Amino acid sequence: MKILPCGRTTDHILHKLDDAPDLHEIECRWCHQERRRLKDQTSSILNQLKGEDQSTENSELTLNILSRISTLRPMQRTWDAAARQTGQIIRIPSGELIGRIREQFARSVTAQLNYTEVKATDAKIPHVDWLVRCTVSMFTEATVQQIEQEILEYVQTGLGAELLVEHLTAEVTVEDVHGQILGYSQIGD
Repeated sequence: MKILPCGRTTDHILHKLDDAPDLHEIECRWCHQERRRLKDQTSSILNQLKGEDQSTENSELTLNILSRISTLRPMQRTWDAAARQTGQIIRIPSGELIGRIREQFARSVTAQLNYTEVKATDAKIPHVDWLVRCTVSMFTEATVQQIEQEILEYVQTGLGAELLVEHLTAEVTVEDVHGQILGYSQIGD
């Protein structure tokens, strides 16, 4: 475990690697660099596991990480939500909601969806209040604000097609095509 100059550890960043970066990681150059390094290593390891990368450069690292893996648990949560048409309770997995949002992003010519997380924020059932965290890469010379508005529309369309949504908050991290963070905002209706 390595401690970065800002005080965070590499293990802290590694455990949150699949999540959207928090405000500190967005602003801290050491955390941002370490996150990039860990993502590159993870990508190399996954390629080795898939058999796509035959280089021995990272094979020791791959074996070390594989030896630390003890259990794999599914990261998919099932939500009891209200159907848009009838209001009846339906059980829907997070993966299906994310898939619907990804379908909307497939039409975009300005942004690519890199990461999505969907959570209900209300305690009642059926859930009608949602939080969606997205990390996107921006392709064009559009402004970050234009991209954020586009993302909100895609998320609203993706969730609202089948679910009754009373309140939606989107936490959006916008990156350029090289992974440099251009902006972070929390938007909603």
